[in-house]
Amino acid sequence: MPSFPHSAPAPNPRPSNQPENGANETFSTPGWRFFSLVGLFLLTLCAGYAAAILHSVTWAEARQLDAICPFFPWNTRLFSAQDLRQAWQLLAALAGAGGIGTGALAFGAPGRREVFSLGKSLHAAWQALVDAAVSLTTRERYTALGLLAALTLLRAYLSQASVTPERDDAGSYALFVSQGLFATATYYPVPNNHVLSNILDWLFYRVNPDFWWTMRLPVLLTTTATTVLLFLGLRHWRLAFRPAVVAVLLFSLSKLIVHHSAVGRGYWLLTAFAAVVFFATLALTHGTRQPRAAWVLLVVSGVLGAYTVPTFALVIASAFSWLGYQFGRQRAAANILRLGVAGLLVVAATLLLYAPMLFVSGPTLFFSNGYVTAHPFGEFLAGLPTYLWQSEGFLTGQMQVGAVLTVLVGVGSAVLMRRASNGQLPAEHAVFWRQLAPAAWWFYALPYAIIVAKRVFAPDRTLLYKAFFLFVLLAMVVEWLLRHPRLGQWRGLRPWLGTLAIVWTSYQLVNLWRDNRGPHQQNVEYHAAFTWLARQPRGPVLVPEPRHSIFLRLYFKSELPAQTWQLDGRPHPGRAYQYVVAFPNKRGYFQPKFTYEPAFRNAEVEIFRVPTVGPAPAGLPPYWYLHENP
Repeated sequence: MPSFPHSAPAPNPRPSNQPENGANETFSTPGWRFFSLVGLFLLTLCAGYAAAILHSVTWAEARQLDAICPFFPWNTRLFSAQDLRQAWQLLAALAGAGGIGTGALAFGAPGRREVFSLGKSLHAAWQALVDAAVSLTTRERYTALGLLAALTLLRAYLSQASVTPERDDAGSYALFVSQGLFATATYYPVPNNHVLSNILDWLFYRVNPDFWWTMRLPVLLTTTATTVLLFLGLRHWRLAFRPAVVAVLLFSLSKLIVHHSAVGRGYWLLTAFAAVVFFATLALTHGTRQPRAAWVLLVVSGVLGAYTVPTFALVIASAFSWLGYQFGRQRAAANILRLGVAGLLVVAATLLLYAPMLFVSGPTLFFSNGYVTAHPFGEFLAGLPTYLWQSEGFLTGQMQVGAVLTVLVGVGSAVLMRRASNGQLPAEHAVFWRQLAPAAWWFYALPYAIIVAKRVFAPDRTLLYKAFFLFVLLAMVVEWLLRHPRLGQWRGLRPWLGTLAIVWTSYQLVNLWRDNRGPHQQNVEYHAAFTWLARQPRGPVLVPEPRHSIFLRLYFKSELPAQTWQLDGRPHPGRAYQYVVAFPNKRGYFQPKFTYEPAFRNAEVEIFRVPTVGPAPAGLPPYWYLHENP
């Protein structure tokens, strides 16, 4: 493990009963007025947003969504123009009522004091992060900035499509972001629409439709901000410089995390909100001078995280169950009541944000897709050990043996937590193992309990955020080794740890490069087909294969936004297609019957030029043939 400049832990926060500047109301316990103001304001914003989304298009435009992705036996809900109008009017009425209620509560002197106290509390929470940065020595500051710059350069390099090929984010671009805000917020043909992340991408798309600018740059900015947040959050919670840097570096360089720092998906945004929820949970657990900020950050991050990826429910469940357990131990009935109100606000606000999607696309794929449908008990039980082992391997960077690291960290953490509770560790170590470590393990382990209870196999990428907690624990185990009176004096310890770190990091990057080679070559073939087609006389194109359709649409909208090409996934009666696209060697489910050779062919694409002689067929064209079980 590389040796980093070491510093003393960040100073203890002031006791919660010592307010600054005499502003006692800032640090008083939030009551019903606070939660009413925050809750009404939040619900007003969410209802207003949902109403604006549904009001942004006509009924005829809304009914065109099914044409975006006609490849699956699924359609949006049937609803009339009156249904659409009534839906947005109801949401607008809720927003109006909420706004009136918020204004009434905030208008009086007590309400104004509450708003002022919340503002001061949020400012103090922000200042705590600033103080964590200011507390660094000059050497630490330059080291941290240098490592952040190196990580950012690596991520920027990997974000190039020539290095990390377009994959899932190609679908996000073609099916959602490039289709406009309404489609992004309402269309759910497949369970991979990371709505909030895609809406951020849509904002960039409005400036420039280039794929890197639209899909990769927002993630690059998100990963940079999240990296800073993770480091400063750990410093604020009294981790010394070295373990804080090691934890963030190991997390940032793990293969799964590196990959998702380069592709336009929402998992790093999810990680950012998970970190805020975790730090807010710690603050509420151990007493904070800023309870208002902690409650607001817990609720708002919970809502935004769930609107980014629905599986953020695992983070919310971890936080609320931990707080419920701690408040129960403390016999803090008032805090349990506050927690219940906060939970209701998270659920209600999240449902309001998803209201346009539930209205247009319906709840079926959202609540009953293959990722969340329970497996038969016997099948689930048989696959559970392999799933757990491989999931841990993915998170630690090696699918087959990576879970060994989890086991070692678990054993080491258990020993050190026990020693801390018995007063056998130095004070600077004991605080971490008594306060942060139990919560980190709870956030790390509870999702598996929920997965078992639901009998589902959640994709490893949805658990990506958990790796942060594991690497924090690993960094503190390593820190204990380095400071141990006997083990720390062994001359071979630092070179041995450094060698392990270099080998592990090299494996992550080499393995990622190896995994990208196949998709990269496929994308080269897709782009060659696009290049050939773009040079031909413009005409309707039939593209029944989903992958071909997604990539051709991506390239046309990203590289030739001024050209309008008709790309249909299904034949329209009466429309004569000049070009028909299929996989070569009849390996797809669309296997057109032509008596002549394609005008273009490579390893992934065949394009047939169809003579336009006579009127277009009223029904399916004569070459149309689907092989349902290829």
